[in-house]
Amino acid sequence: MEDQKEKVVVNIGNYDGKDPIEIIFRNGEAATQPEPLATKPPVSIDIEGVISTPLDWLEKRVGTIDQLKANIQVNREKMMITLTVEERDAYNKSKIVGTVAFTETYDRFGINDPQAGWTPAKLGQFIRLNRGVFEERQECMKLVSQLKNFTAKAKAEIQKQRDPSGSTADVYRQEVESNLPKSFTVNLAIFKGTAKQSIEVEFDHYLKDGEVFLQLVSPGANELTETYRDQCIDDVLDKIREVAPDIAILEV
Repeated sequence: MEDQKEKVVVNIGNYDGKDPIEIIFRNGEAATQPEPLATKPPVSIDIEGVISTPLDWLEKRVGTIDQLKANIQVNREKMMITLTVEERDAYNKSKIVGTVAFTETYDRFGINDPQAGWTPAKLGQFIRLNRGVFEERQECMKLVSQLKNFTAKAKAEIQKQRDPSGSTADVYRQEVESNLPKSFTVNLAIFKGTAKQSIEVEFDHYLKDGEVFLQLVSPGANELTETYRDQCIDDVLDKIREVAPDIAILEV
């Protein structure tokens, strides 16, 4: 049986016969068309930054949002401003959060932190490693020496005390008052992005399992914290009202 041959018909128009015609015939299946990409929901954008981040975002994007579908929540205790856009749209809702952040050095000192407690020796070592916050190196090293010697002296006093009616806590308290200075001064920035300033720090102390712990307290730093917190938050909110007057601002 003769092989069947596929016939190809080529129509050539306006051929004058001068030059040969080259015909390329390709045999095979057409390439498979790619599947269309699946439709995905929009990506929600959540951003965290410094206290002015919501304002910075609005200054560039306010024309792209519906202000009546956005809100700003202000939490002064947490020192936080949260901008929410497309508040009722689960796909397009985004949050831009700005916070007032403490500097790393201030945070590590644990000033005015009720959860932070230092043993005298550990605090002495920490202060020695951070002596750059003291204006006078000699003052720093004197305080380090007093802290390192404090525990041994206090324990020696307790050993000498034989009166059953005596109070261990009173012995520690007397040693704290006599051995350590009432306060010391450091020069550091409390919040990121702010200048350094002098802060007077006082000692407080408590007993736990026969061990004395020191806490660092500073009424002056606390006042500065509250004043700066309210001032910088109010400054940002005033500028937001100018850029986006129709966004609801809520104190929470």
